[in-house]
Amino acid sequence: MPSPLRLGQIAMDPEAYLSQFQGLMSLARETLPQLSAEAARKALAAAAGPLGLELVENKGAAPIFALLPPEGVEPRLTLFATWHAETVPVMPAAVEGSERLALAATIGALTAVVAAGGIGPGEVAVVVAPGAAHGSLVLDPFLRERRARIASPVGFWVRVLPRAPKRRRIYLGGRGRVVIGIWGGDTSPHLIRDEIVAALSDGAYGPRPLDFELLRKLAENRDVLEFLEETVEDPEAAAGSGETRLKSALFEPHGQVIRPGASHPDRPVAWLTFETAEGMEGPEILSRIRAAAPGSRVEMAESMPWDRIGIHHPTIQTLIPLSKSRSAGPEIWPSSPWVTPSGIFTRALGTPLAEWGVPLPAGNAVRFPKPEAFETMTWEVAELLLRAVGAFEESPAP
Repeated sequence: MPSPLRLGQIAMDPEAYLSQFQGLMSLARETLPQLSAEAARKALAAAAGPLGLELVENKGAAPIFALLPPEGVEPRLTLFATWHAETVPVMPAAVEGSERLALAATIGALTAVVAAGGIGPGEVAVVVAPGAAHGSLVLDPFLRERRARIASPVGFWVRVLPRAPKRRRIYLGGRGRVVIGIWGGDTSPHLIRDEIVAALSDGAYGPRPLDFELLRKLAENRDVLEFLEETVEDPEAAAGSGETRLKSALFEPHGQVIRPGASHPDRPVAWLTFETAEGMEGPEILSRIRAAAPGSRVEMAESMPWDRIGIHHPTIQTLIPLSKSRSAGPEIWPSSPWVTPSGIFTRALGTPLAEWGVPLPAGNAVRFPKPEAFETMTWEVAELLLRAVGAFEESPAP
């Protein structure tokens, strides 16, 4: 096993890492992401050799890439990133359009840590999907088919924060999302939405004792409530006391009806989108809607499960000391108020994904960051990686 390292023992080359991913980062979002897919493939192929990993991908217009250890080698660490763009807004969870910058920082830091001997070649698995909030029906089988080469004790998803909060936020899980299309029929999709939300609310597990304790502590913090307001789209959901608003944002189901701009026989008359919490499963929601819409064709487009991560799980125990190193300490949430892919990883691999946000230094654009700013970000990711595998050595006090 590699010896513990101090950050000062790692050599960073931010200009080289940026050069490797600049072609991908500078591309505009494409409706059919052919150029982006090719740029991502090229950048990841160049990273595979120094990391001792094999680049694999599934076939399709928007492929999933993975850098995997050799056959028979179990990774010590699993990382997730995305190479295209999200279908829904991500503020304030992350900077809009920062997905590729997060990918570049993750691979750059990993390359530096492996070169320094903090992690051995071929000891990490990296999954790079087109997006984090969509593609669940493709990502799930991709993970299951390669479980032996991806599953590890800890998993992380690095994101880019718009600013550095006083305390770094740690989320003990994430919301789920189920998207279902309805074709034909004469049942009102709004009535179906209301019926399903009511049924999910009646059967919701709700907060547990630790959750209530965390909710009370969070509700006392004005910064938390201001941050929460940025995440809530429905004004009614923002009503009430701080604790009530937090409970709604983290534990209660929410539904939305989206109608296509123009009707077409091949398009659904409506999309039903549900944000879910514990105990709310996609297949059950699909069955309920089919029963409520006889005569309609009903199909599921997304099924991203909710997830929970225990506070004593190694992923969280990695982030708590990291938050103390990088801020005034941790601000622990029972769940994130947005959807995450963690539940897919937990169900397919047994490895949850803990989010970690790295602040974007002021005065930088996500598509063309300055080398010195990018270096600051990669140092933080490097510390995360070393702590995750137990190879981080605190620098001696001056």
